[in-house]
Amino acid sequence: MRDHGRVSRWARAAAGMGCGLVATALTAHPVAVAAPPGAEYVALGDSGAATTGVQHLDLTAPPLCARSTVNTPATVAEQLGLRLDDRTCSSARITHLTSAQGAGIAPQFEALGPATRLVTLHIGANDANFTRHVVACHLGTVAGRDCADPAWDAEIDAIAGDYAAALRQITALAPGAAIFVDGWPSYTDGRTCAAMLGLDTAGAARIQAAFDRLNGVVAAQARAAGATYVDTVAAARGHDMCAPPGVRWFEPVVADQTLVPYHPTVEGMRGVAEVVVAAVRASGFR
Repeated sequence: MRDHGRVSRWARAAAGMGCGLVATALTAHPVAVAAPPGAEYVALGDSGAATTGVQHLDLTAPPLCARSTVNTPATVAEQLGLRLDDRTCSSARITHLTSAQGAGIAPQFEALGPATRLVTLHIGANDANFTRHVVACHLGTVAGRDCADPAWDAEIDAIAGDYAAALRQITALAPGAAIFVDGWPSYTDGRTCAAMLGLDTAGAARIQAAFDRLNGVVAAQARAAGATYVDTVAAARGHDMCAPPGVRWFEPVVADQTLVPYHPTVEGMRGVAEVVVAAVRASGFR
């Protein structure tokens, strides 16, 4: 009996040492915990946010996206000190937020997650066929026709449902993120010039009215979803396509900086970024 008790004491001691060794090993080598998914700042959108045309192209981005290293998202990230995952891509439509735009271009929403703190969104003009209607306005002016196509207004209004659904999904995928939706600035200021290749004042006014209508649709959906709408129209006045190079925020038809008409110049991207940053800071974002 005495030997049996001695063995039991040794067994208990060995078991205690084993538990201690296991505990020490676990303390010395903690199990790695994966960080929550999602980039800190995710930029979503089309060419209005992605590109400055041929200037400062990001050679690491898919070529179709024509993404610039000095676009609005890049400037916003720099000024706010945030790590950016820029998913903006030229020609993107709302459907490309959730589906691949092409080979090597993943759905833009893949960058979102619980770790995402800031989201900026600029999209919708391609869904409302702005390129086709703007070209029709220019051709109509040359042919002496009015470009006030009522179908354009209907196509603009029709994006509301898809836009609202996209905003709801952003909130679901990145529940802790502040969402900022920036609109379309002043493009023509209701005037025209030689660089617009004969576009008359009526055509210029019609084009700007379409952008203003698009702003109204997007702003309404942003506010309904609890996102912040960033109005860039006032800040862009005096920087329209007929302003001098270095002052204008968008290229006219005779483009001499970015070579892409109706798209932002470097000055335009910086100007819009300043308005977005001011809105983010005013919201109390930290």
